[in-house]
Amino acid sequence: RTAIIIMLVVICGSSTISAVSSMNSMADKVTNYFYNGDGKYTNQSIYSDIKDKAEIAQNLVNLSKNYVNGNDSHIKEITKAVNDISSEKSAKKLYALTTTLDANVLWLLTELGNTALSVTDSEMLVKLQSQYRSETNTINSSNYNTLARQYDDEVSGFPGDIFKLFA
Repeated sequence: RTAIIIMLVVICGSSTISAVSSMNSMADKVTNYFYNGDGKYTNQSIYSDIKDKAEIAQNLVNLSKNYVNGNDSHIKEITKAVNDISSEKSAKKLYALTTTLDANVLWLLTELGNTALSVTDSEMLVKLQSQYRSETNTINSSNYNTLARQYDDEVSGFPGDIFKLFA
């Protein structure tokens, strides 16, 4: 009887260790993809794309200085998000900052689109808007999203929630 209990404890323990190890390996893979991309191209990671979006957003703020009040809450939110993105390392926090950035950049693009800009500024707006949308599309179509969804599906619910306690 004692042997059966010991055997069950060993089986449960090794299964838990194996599951936690698998979850950690998958989490490392997702994290690595976020920061380094698929390894085929330089600067082709979600992290790099988010940094690029922040730089473009700052250029949009600079462009807007002659047309939009710099004290507007949207401009302040963009500036804060850009500053926070430059120093943030957490993928989860970067995602939240990017969501805030996107909403406020959309507002700024609409404002600038409804404003009579100089020819030079109008051309620059088209260029920056195109770059921002391109970065957004790159992020949205990245294989990282599939990998992250697979990880979330794998670790959500029972028994994933329990194994996360050990990971």
